[in-house]
Amino acid sequence: MMRRILLMGRRRRVPDARVSQHVYFGISDVVLWVLSYTLALLIRFDGTVPSRYLAAMPVVLILFLPVKLAWNTIFRLYRVTWNLVGLKEIVGAWKASTAATLTLAGGLFLLQGIHAYGTFPRGVLILDYLLGTTFIAISRLGRRLSKEIPHAGSGNGGGSRVLLVGAGEAGGMIARSMVSSGHAHPVGFIDDDASKWGTFVHGLKVMGGKEAIPEVVRKLEVDEVVITFVSAASGHVRDIMRFARGAGITRVRVLPSLHELLTGNVTVHDIRDVNLEDLLGRKPAPVDANRVAAFLRGQTVLVTGAGGSIGSELARQLSRSDAARVLLLDTNETALFHLAEELVHAPVEQRVQTVIADVRDPDKIQRVFSTWRPDVVYHAAAYKHVPLMERHPDEAVRTNILGTLAVAEAALACGTHTFVLISTDKAVNATSVMGATKRLAEWVMKALNGRGATRFLAVRFGNVIGSRGSVVPVLQEQIRRGGPVTITHPEMSRYFMSTREAVALVLQASAAQESHDIFMLDMGQPIRILDLAQELIRLSGLEPDKDIPIVFSGIRPGEKLHEALETPDEPLERTTLPGVFAVSTNGGADEVILRLAIQELDRLSRAMDLTGVKRVLHQMVTSSEPMPVWLGGNGDALHRDPPSPRATPAREQGGDPVASVLVIGAHPDDEVLGVGGTIARHVHRGDRVSVLILTDGVTSHHSVTEPQKAAARTACRALGVHDVRFVDLPDQRLDSVPLLDVIRPISDAIRDLRPQVVYTHHHGDANQDHRAAFAATLVAARPFGENPVRRLLCYEVASSTEWGPPFADWAFLPTVYVDISATLDEKLKAFEAYRDTFISEVRPYPHPRSPEALRVYAQQRGIAVGMQAAEAFLLVRDLLVADALLPVRTPVES
Repeated sequence: MMRRILLMGRRRRVPDARVSQHVYFGISDVVLWVLSYTLALLIRFDGTVPSRYLAAMPVVLILFLPVKLAWNTIFRLYRVTWNLVGLKEIVGAWKASTAATLTLAGGLFLLQGIHAYGTFPRGVLILDYLLGTTFIAISRLGRRLSKEIPHAGSGNGGGSRVLLVGAGEAGGMIARSMVSSGHAHPVGFIDDDASKWGTFVHGLKVMGGKEAIPEVVRKLEVDEVVITFVSAASGHVRDIMRFARGAGITRVRVLPSLHELLTGNVTVHDIRDVNLEDLLGRKPAPVDANRVAAFLRGQTVLVTGAGGSIGSELARQLSRSDAARVLLLDTNETALFHLAEELVHAPVEQRVQTVIADVRDPDKIQRVFSTWRPDVVYHAAAYKHVPLMERHPDEAVRTNILGTLAVAEAALACGTHTFVLISTDKAVNATSVMGATKRLAEWVMKALNGRGATRFLAVRFGNVIGSRGSVVPVLQEQIRRGGPVTITHPEMSRYFMSTREAVALVLQASAAQESHDIFMLDMGQPIRILDLAQELIRLSGLEPDKDIPIVFSGIRPGEKLHEALETPDEPLERTTLPGVFAVSTNGGADEVILRLAIQELDRLSRAMDLTGVKRVLHQMVTSSEPMPVWLGGNGDALHRDPPSPRATPAREQGGDPVASVLVIGAHPDDEVLGVGGTIARHVHRGDRVSVLILTDGVTSHHSVTEPQKAAARTACRALGVHDVRFVDLPDQRLDSVPLLDVIRPISDAIRDLRPQVVYTHHHGDANQDHRAAFAATLVAARPFGENPVRRLLCYEVASSTEWGPPFADWAFLPTVYVDISATLDEKLKAFEAYRDTFISEVRPYPHPRSPEALRVYAQQRGIAVGMQAAEAFLLVRDLLVADALLPVRTPVES
């Protein structure tokens, strides 16, 4: 609170200073006009002014002075910073004086018949105009001269002797500022324009071109060089630095940005040292600020990884936008704390919210999205260090792939309209774990596009200068320690751009209405790391190999010698956005393969099978086959026993796989009890399986809803399913809910997932929720229009279905059996997830829901059709050909 009071006080003092300046110049102008009028009378009448004009003088001044003050105000003469007055300001004063004199002349003409006014001598008016204009100009120039003349005549007492390179308007502005401030003493100009040689700018001679720098430095005893070119080319800056160092000058500085120059307020205090960006010479691409502003206006924007280099710069630029709210999410509390402290001074302090959360925690991410409902997401959270990720591929998978999937699916469920993945050029021809995980994250964007209202896109770019842990800060730290500077290979090169430019182009890409999934920022030309290191050493005032040794350590695992921006399969296309290319992506992983690959990577990373993780990543990003070999049912790769011939997936038998499967359960645990083994079979085969649970499954115990959901997610993950959806209808009261309210979420899921196979409850089940689920599914899956459901089956639930009415029309009479001999253990393991819930569904034997009873019951179903274990189903509708189904046996076939 005290800080805000002080800031408010500071803001109030600025207008007070301006008012003081207005009053000062207003009073001085009145005094000068009175003097100019008096002198005009004396000159006109040769020193003897007639008494009638002297008597009329107060009345005349009362008429003259308001008119002149009004015109000075109209021409904003009291809003000018006169310390830096120039020709433009003097012309403005002349225009105001001319307008005032013409106004007075017109008034006097209209008053010709009135005594003392109509006979007013015209010569006095002209003399008053000339004298008044001169006095006003001198008063303004005097303000500036009073500051400059003492310093200009003080010799070397004004600080270091500075040679200015660039004799243009900006150079003149800097020279005046140096003289007026007294902090530096400009001694001359250097300019490559030969027509300026020998001329003077602000009293300083243009001594020649940059080749003359060594001679001028020795002749004028120069202490430092300041480059005053606007957006000087990198080669030009390097040449100037080379000549300056050759003359013994260790400090070379440059002008601030073009934006600051355009404000007209550049002073000596704004000059900065040459940095790496000046030497790289990238010209920032223009950004359509109006388009970006319109895109963000009124939106709630979420930035993940906000504590990182890109995330924090996103936060800074978003904080200056008209976004309604900016959410900053990260696990690094220290980074978030410091970022929030920095943004306290921004005008949007109240709109910035920090969120401590891990993108790898789907439940927490879902709650964040449910609470804040962001409209736009910039997903910058990622592990980025190539060597570290080679040693910890499991962590790279969990954050870069599974974390991206968790945030993206939450955005899809929330209705976020734009989701932007911050990607990398290392995803092109990926050879590292980091690059491969980013590549798969990009494929997730492609797979989710079109699923709902959310637009998913990825933006690739190379190294950003100054990013923590990147090559530039590492080299700078090595130089600070005195070396040696370590480089992996003399020919290694990388693309570089500033963090500010990269983020600005990311915002521009997100705001554009381009119909592409992946964008690549224009990275310019690659820079050799060796050249980069040498320039950094020189920037420190040292010489490479002389003061700081450079050693070569060899390429590390996962590193490339040169990064690529495009491949023959993914060429770059121009867009309507300056500095942004589109990546033409006709390929990418098959969606079913991608989902199964992610499930397998999840399993391998949890098991800390680092070799397995790398193998799957390599296979996914390098395989040209339609399906990598490790997805073809190989037992070693999947760490499972080979399936029996009877359970061989339809894909291996030559049949077409089922692309999408939906399992509908009234309560958490129904999906495992009735379809657990079959779900695992679908997953092994490469099918995309989703689970929809209609109620919270906790009767009146609402406080344990979240643990029940967590148990359901855990159980489904054990079966390889990651898409679990909850409707949260009331448990054990589904029959009291209007049937339309039960049908709607099922219809929505069918429209979203487009399943070909649907499993639901049996209509004769003893549980009323199960019966209501069947009735709603029957309507939602009716074969009408473009409904994708081709096969509808009912499953049985232990201790529920068998207690249905003993009537033929209500009895569960199975017609389809699925062999789960190879997946029964997975089903029972998944069921264990419900053991520690508030109402444990895992009961002791001989309860039908005990693991022992479930095994016996599966064996009984299998024995009926000659299998070791099976799950039984009642076929309601079948619109598929037989060889497209999972291998099954019916009572007739057996």
